[in-house]
Amino acid sequence: MKNLAVGIFHDEELGRELGKKGTESDIAMFNRKTEEYIFTFLSPVADKLAAKSQIMSNIDVALLSGQKMTPEVGETILMLDSFDISQGIVIVPPYTDLNQIKAILKGTSLASFLIKERVCSNILGFLNEITPQRKLTNLPMVTIDHSFSVKGVGEVILGFVKKGILQKHDSLILLPANKEVVVRSIQIQDKEVEAAEAGSRVGLAIKGATAEEMKRGALLCPANCATLTSTISLSFIHNQFYTERIKEGLFHVTVGMQTVPVNVTNVHNGSLTLVSEKPLVYTPDDTFLLMNLNAKKLHVIGHGKAILAS
Repeated sequence: MKNLAVGIFHDEELGRELGKKGTESDIAMFNRKTEEYIFTFLSPVADKLAAKSQIMSNIDVALLSGQKMTPEVGETILMLDSFDISQGIVIVPPYTDLNQIKAILKGTSLASFLIKERVCSNILGFLNEITPQRKLTNLPMVTIDHSFSVKGVGEVILGFVKKGILQKHDSLILLPANKEVVVRSIQIQDKEVEAAEAGSRVGLAIKGATAEEMKRGALLCPANCATLTSTISLSFIHNQFYTERIKEGLFHVTVGMQTVPVNVTNVHNGSLTLVSEKPLVYTPDDTFLLMNLNAKKLHVIGHGKAILAS
């Protein structure tokens, strides 16, 4: 069974048409199971920037509504490009000038997106043809997006297996809490399973930590598979459309499913340093998206990767 995480942007009804409603907070999720695939559709409620950026850190494919090319849609394009999302569809109304859309996408990772009208059967047909590349030989890693307590079960998390194959009874480290926990059980689509491979959307019963310690953005992984620190130096690419000069001060960053305030320091050509009040957890693969949430127009300052110690 293949798994695919699909982001939906600027179309509040499409998720309901493509799947069955699941978890909803500031992120609405919809599920669809076929003979070959389990699709998880994720959409930011009210187009909230933090939720939108967190979704982008987890998806394989994006469905972007271009029914109206608003400034918000333009910013979503910039955000998807920052996360290097290269598979997806820009959904357009009939008789759209495709050359105009292609010109907007040119030079971004979305240049490879298909441009199609809003026909659900065609969208599903496109998604069924995608075979995502998974890191099954890596050690298991789970990113958490929701957590809660269930009477008679205990502490439960919802999330995605990002790498490897997760096994029932695996002993892992919960970060940033830095506690050892045990996977008591695994569910996929409400069915108990013994293992879940990369790409799977899972519900896990966890022993060794509270739901409060397993909030969105936390990682489950073996020791030494992720970095936990409050000071991070980035190689940084400035968003060319963010006209203000990057300066030191308080902004927000999304990495994985974490969106937190950070102080920007040591700004140089092509690099900067982030200092957060509480430690952030990240891997070398993660993209950091720096945002000015108080900006009146464009919020995305730029993006970068952690500079690894030599």
